[in-house]
Amino acid sequence: MIDINVTLFIQMANFLVFLILMNFVLYRPIRRIVAERKRMILEKQEGIESLEAQARAALQEHAQKLRESRQLGAQRIQELKVSGYEQEKELLRQISEQAAAKVQELRTKIEKDIAIARMELKHQVKTFSGELAQKILGRKI
Repeated sequence: MIDINVTLFIQMANFLVFLILMNFVLYRPIRRIVAERKRMILEKQEGIESLEAQARAALQEHAQKLRESRQLGAQRIQELKVSGYEQEKELLRQISEQAAAKVQELRTKIEKDIAIARMELKHQVKTFSGELAQKILGRKI
């Protein structure tokens, strides 16, 4: 059995002294290191969160700029298409006018050639008819 005597109080004092010494030598430094580690982890975590937020913002900004660039590109392509169509219409109109002028010029030339050919043919017909009448009648007309 346990006897209550002076040694019990000495053991209790010894335990309390040991507890105080352990607190100064072991527990406080460990708690201080744990607290510093916790503070450092929180700072790093806040830094990570801020960097993630910056990365998300940069990604959204990049996506927005990409959408704007694509929209601007599509708009520019449409403008170039419209411009191309206008130039095509103008070229077709000019070519059509040139072709119409060329056709008119050729028609005029053909009409003149036909008129000249008709006059020559009329003259030749008169000559041939006179010669034919002389041969048929056997005398000069």
